[in-house]
Amino acid sequence: MIYDEFTKLKECIVGTSYKSCDIDGLDRVVEETNEDLDSLEKILTDLGVVVHRPTQPEFSLDMHHPIMPRDVFGFYGKKMLQTYCAVHSRQKELECYAEIEKHHMWEHGYELSRMWKPDIDKTEQYEYVEDFSNKVKLQEKYDLYKDMILWETANFAKCGDVIIHTQSADKDPKSGKGTERGLAWMKSLLPEYRFIEIPYGGHIDGKLALLRPGLLMARRDLFIPDELQNWEKIIIKDNAKFPEEYLSTKKQHFYTDYVMKYLNEWVGYSSETWFDVNCLSVDENTIVSTGNDLENIRVLESHGINVVNWNYRHRYFWDGGTHCCTQDTVRTGGMEKYI
Repeated sequence: MIYDEFTKLKECIVGTSYKSCDIDGLDRVVEETNEDLDSLEKILTDLGVVVHRPTQPEFSLDMHHPIMPRDVFGFYGKKMLQTYCAVHSRQKELECYAEIEKHHMWEHGYELSRMWKPDIDKTEQYEYVEDFSNKVKLQEKYDLYKDMILWETANFAKCGDVIIHTQSADKDPKSGKGTERGLAWMKSLLPEYRFIEIPYGGHIDGKLALLRPGLLMARRDLFIPDELQNWEKIIIKDNAKFPEEYLSTKKQHFYTDYVMKYLNEWVGYSSETWFDVNCLSVDENTIVSTGNDLENIRVLESHGINVVNWNYRHRYFWDGGTHCCTQDTVRTGGMEKYI
């Protein structure tokens, strides 16, 4: 079972990547990504964690890489909830986790619930294209599909009997991931929890990390809900130094030319200058995170947090950190009242 983000981690999922189209440079990105994901598996295994990996499906341009298991299904108590977002190519991604689901149902007694599969326009899937200008952006898709039941489980953070979550795209059209109907579906299956909403959209693990009861880490104070203002806070300093062109295009890696430009000019910036709030807690005193920013690491160490650095070379190509690339499934903690 699992009720929090910080007690001793027993089992988790680490994502994987594969080449889904013939783009110059993509072979290298995929190969190095899998090397780094394998190294993350070894880090966690050496720390005593049982690691599960998604299976690689048969070749399919319609399927998103299962790099980030955090987004598409979550574990809450003894429940597994599978969800859908407004991206057609991620609908088949859940097939990669079938064996993992069976393991947790048979070995741990988890109950599985699946969100209704939405009718997402296939022509608007993520894919590599010559010209990105005519593609409908993800946030615009949520406006198109606002009447559907859509949610991304990376919007949730578990804290005992409380789930802290970000806003849907209905409330934050700029950054929200999912719809109010999707959030209502999640809540209907988790009536035993109290829910706390922060007034911003997007995945919560890019904003806030619960390190242990009474201690949290955040990118900005405004991402911390009122109910956690009495916790000790570590506000991460943004020491990142990225080229302006890189920042303006970093989420558009479906340009065919983007891959080679990224490899030739931009790879390395994230590991050299950025410390990632998007971390995975192994226990209340240990986290695994990308980035080698010594200033922020020393602050964490002063609070008794040991930082295990994971070198993820293409963190910003895929736009997901350590927490995104994993899904903790079994921890030792129970449904405590931390808030």
